[in-house]
Amino acid sequence: MQGPPAVVFELQPLEPMNKEQFFIILVVVAATLFSNLSFGQSSDVSTLLRKADELDAQEQTDAAIDSLAQAEKLSPNNPEVLIKLSQAYSDKIDSTKDGSRKLKYANLALDYARRAVRVAPNNADAHVSLSVAYGKMTDFVDNRTKMEYSKVVKSEAQTAVDLNPKCDLGWLILARWNFDMATLNPVLKVIAQTLYGQLPPASKEKAIEYFKKAIAAAPQKIMHHAEYALVLEAMGQQQEARAEWLKVKQLKPIDVQDRQYRAQADAKLN
Repeated sequence: MQGPPAVVFELQPLEPMNKEQFFIILVVVAATLFSNLSFGQSSDVSTLLRKADELDAQEQTDAAIDSLAQAEKLSPNNPEVLIKLSQAYSDKIDSTKDGSRKLKYANLALDYARRAVRVAPNNADAHVSLSVAYGKMTDFVDNRTKMEYSKVVKSEAQTAVDLNPKCDLGWLILARWNFDMATLNPVLKVIAQTLYGQLPPASKEKAIEYFKKAIAAAPQKIMHHAEYALVLEAMGQQQEARAEWLKVKQLKPIDVQDRQYRAQADAKLN
């Protein structure tokens, strides 16, 4: 029984490449190498972001910032990295007692938020981070500047919910802004009238509406229920406020701020 016919490969001498062929091969090789490098960097950045989230949950903010700084070196225009750095420095403001350090962190939070919006103008979270950063800066400026910044706080939060109607933090900021503007003290009210020409449309009713939108978008977040409860108390709606504090008790805290709200809920309900 005869086997399959043998296959004979005849080797042909290679013809020398011209410049165009050599250039094409060079481009293909370079593109492949760049693709592999980019993938490796992307993987490293993702790992560093996850590590930062884990450290933040453990209240190790400085270590989380170190991890984010490494991610920034690998991907300096990554909006997620910039947003998280802005958030981390915002958190540092609240955990630091030294006034000069607070201002330093506030400026860093604002700088990173501005960069995030610049590289990702259609990213709702970037606009939220800028709104929050300007809100933090109001603690370090005079009353007139405070009211000027309040306009940015509102406009950036509004942009966020326009880009993403399910942006819970955007709705939360708008809720607080409406309540704060509706309950301004007389001095700030005069300044606001000067800056705006007239007081901007704001009401407690709008605040309630936006709190409900924030909660509907992220019902698992303790902060939304706690902030809503505080506003309800200020409005004299004690029964409704108690219901929100009970929800705070039922939810699992994930960071130091959540644990502070839980402690507040314990004090309110006991």
